[in-house]
Amino acid sequence: MRRLLTWLWLIPVPLTFAFELLVGSGWSLILGNVIAVAVGLPILIRAQLRPGQSARLEWAVIGLLGGLALAAVAATLSLTTLWLSLTVLAMLTRASSGRMSIASIVVLAVANIVCPLVMADGATFALMVFALVIAAIAIGLMLRSNDRTLIERQATATEAERRRIATELHDLIAHEVTGIVVLAQAAGRSDSPDLRTTALAKIEDSGTRALEEIRRLVSDARSDTRTDASPVTVAGTVSDPGAETASRTPIASGPQALRDRVAAFGKSATITIDTPTEVAAPVWPVLDRVLVESLTNVRRHAGADVPVTVTVMTEPTTPIDSAENLAGPDALGTLVMTVTNGPGSGGVGAGSGTGLNSLRVRVSHLGGRIEAGPEPGGGWSVVARLPLNPVNDHRTGESR
Repeated sequence: MRRLLTWLWLIPVPLTFAFELLVGSGWSLILGNVIAVAVGLPILIRAQLRPGQSARLEWAVIGLLGGLALAAVAATLSLTTLWLSLTVLAMLTRASSGRMSIASIVVLAVANIVCPLVMADGATFALMVFALVIAAIAIGLMLRSNDRTLIERQATATEAERRRIATELHDLIAHEVTGIVVLAQAAGRSDSPDLRTTALAKIEDSGTRALEEIRRLVSDARSDTRTDASPVTVAGTVSDPGAETASRTPIASGPQALRDRVAAFGKSATITIDTPTEVAAPVWPVLDRVLVESLTNVRRHAGADVPVTVTVMTEPTTPIDSAENLAGPDALGTLVMTVTNGPGSGGVGAGSGTGLNSLRVRVSHLGGRIEAGPEPGGGWSVVARLPLNPVNDHRTGESR
């Protein structure tokens, strides 16, 4: 239906041409209409099929000027040429991209306004045509603005998708790759065949998991492209890439997932969990993600043998925390997870900061906050605070 509406400008062309032919407006006016239709109409149709091309529209201006000249010889107003001129002005304004296009708009507009002056009471008709010309140019500017807005939304949507993929690659694969590097370094420095065999088996497992995550990510991206080419919402805003990433992350359902993460890190890591049973389900996946990123950063920056202490406990919710975390009046308190590591000899390299930014987005979705920084005696600590009973955030449609 929308595509049909864009072609409604064609309807007046045969009607005005037939009307002026039937009333016998004179051979010069009819000849002018024939020239205007023969030159302008095919170019207008091509411009409609291929929007954004203004060069051919400038050729249509020449044919319309010829039609207007013959209408001036007949000392009358050509409705056919006027309508085609208004259509060209609107399309040319929408697609104008240089001085030639602007000059064509000015020349065609002035010619249409001046042409009625040769008629009796020409000033009245010239004023009417002036208003129509202004309206046509205004419509063209409006369409031009809509086109730019659409391009900007598409560019924003593309950038959001790029960031989402980068964030998901980091969240789901970086810790696997970091583990592979650490195991490879340990195997290379060891003379024990058993240790090397164990390390190679773990490297194979980590590499397999990473490949599966990459295949899943590519498959999901292709599926999203087919079902929804742009993540622009109905309101014209772009969906939050962090929210989409959170929905794709493997779900942790309880404290056991955190214990498993710490156990997989190694014997140098310990965890203490002291929480009530009334912890909302959306809190655990976020804590799991924070823990994974924190342990990955420990391997990367400090090494795999440094001592790591993980504590999960509850604190009473103060009025300030309640206001900042958007926890409701019936909130049970604040869940605090602290990941602290001692100073190490060095890891496998520096990071880009993508993981910490992603964690801030995830934690903020539940109304929490996260802090990270060096410890006074050396090492690093990450502290995440989340409400035990996040309330629903209607802006994102998620628990918050």
